[in-house]
Amino acid sequence: MERKRKASEIRAARKQLRTVTAVRRSVFYFMRAILVVLVIGALCILAFLSASRLSNAYILVNEGMTMRAECILKNASENDLAVYFTPLCIQSDAPQRETGAAPYAGTTIASYEYSLKIVNMHIMPWHANTYVDVVEQIHGIKGSVSVESGSAAAIPEWTPCKYRLYLDRMDGRWLIESIELLELNPKLDPPASPDPDADPLPIVTPSPVPTAEPSAIPIIVDD
Repeated sequence: MERKRKASEIRAARKQLRTVTAVRRSVFYFMRAILVVLVIGALCILAFLSASRLSNAYILVNEGMTMRAECILKNASENDLAVYFTPLCIQSDAPQRETGAAPYAGTTIASYEYSLKIVNMHIMPWHANTYVDVVEQIHGIKGSVSVESGSAAAIPEWTPCKYRLYLDRMDGRWLIESIELLELNPKLDPPASPDPDADPLPIVTPSPVPTAEPSAIPIIVDD
């Protein structure tokens, strides 16, 4: 009787152990599943924030620097810069804009081709300082020269510049906080396609060389 009791107790203990083991495995499974879902959710949020920052910075930098070039070359209103730059940045950048506009003081710019290449973007959510490195170029500047400058004067070419643009979030939107000039005439990559504004290379046009006409061979007829 005592042996049967011990055997039943052992079976009950084993059954209870299997139940506890199954419950523990179920708990671990659900905890692991919840952890995986949380990690995937965190990665999705991080990817969304990173993509949002990248896209906002890309649009802000391109449109802001394009408007800045228009203020320099076409004397556009500086009030339009307030959409992209902080008031302190507009004020501190005034000497650089004046320096850039000085060579075109006696000209009226009609059109130009603006190019801005983003070299580096340091704006991820874990970055303490957010900035973007860009290289600015302007090609094909066309316009008219004033009489005081002389009719023979040519419109000067734009000097490529490399800038570091520091960004800041103010009132729920990103703005360019400051502009730092890193380098004048930086090393530029060769263009991937031919420049349409470049002067065509001189090509020697072959001139036709007249050839002597074959003389008629007299025909001798035998009588």
